Amino acid sequence: MKHVMVIALVCAGLTACATTDAGPGLAGGLASSAFDYAPSRAARPTDTRFGYRLAGEQWNGRMVFESVGGEARVDFTLHGAGPESARAELLISMPYLDGGVRRYDGVTGEGRPVEVELQAGPCRTRDGGTDPYFATVRVGGNEMRGCALETAPVDRWSNYLAAYLPAIDACLAEMAGDADHVSLAYTLSGGATGIRLVDHDGGSWECATRENGNRVNSLRPIDAADVVFGEGDPIFVRSIMPAAAMSCYVFESVRDADGRLIGALGYDSCDGGPGGRVG
Repeated sequence: MKHVMVIALVCAGLTACATTDAGPGLAGGLASSAFDYAPSRAARPTDTRFGYRLAGEQWNGRMVFESVGGEARVDFTLHGAGPESARAELLISMPYLDGGVRRYDGVTGEGRPVEVELQAGPCRTRDGGTDPYFATVRVGGNEMRGCALETAPVDRWSNYLAAYLPAIDACLAEMAGDADHVSLAYTLSGGATGIRLVDHDGGSWECATRENGNRVNSLRPIDAADVVFGEGDPIFVRSIMPAAAMSCYVFESVRDADGRLIGALGYDSCDGGPGGRVG
């Protein structure tokens, strides 16, 4: 039952964790809707299989998720790291998101242990971009560090969290402590940034910003039933790591390169949909 819950969480909002390519599916996410993600979406991978692409200074890797007999498994390949090039089938380390970090482990065909850790946070890539995960890969006794990028049929808004943080902070300040969490960040037509928040009473708000997200243009309450695609998948709590026992959410820590806590991403394990408070 525990592994079934894990599969549901890692595949939340996706078409499937398939063993073969899912085809064009919903690639592109919200591009055709009234709002869109940051302009950097044009550089995102179009692979419709859920997983991650990893890269370091002299290596790159790929993780592809599959559901086998009710268990989530990960096909892992590593290239360009000299003798450490490898392929292995990994399992999700349990308990899931222990300490707020994604961990996977397995063994190569030659018997070398493999561990992968993914820490959510703004990771600077070799080309000067920003990926949403720091990656640590261990094969045998060798450790490699780099960045990781989620691939999926649907592009989560949280993949652009670093770009939206100025707007999130401006809107949280405008709420003057009344906000419980952020349920969505997006780019409005014309380049303005929109932030959806939930207050401590479960009420929903929409905040629009300007000047690269640094100033609030408007803040208004909205109907809780006015949920849009991608909202609440996941939620974001600024500056704290909530206790998992406090809600239906499973939390993933978000940290900067120095380990400083930026906040936490919450994934709904009760399938209640977005809206309620975290605590």
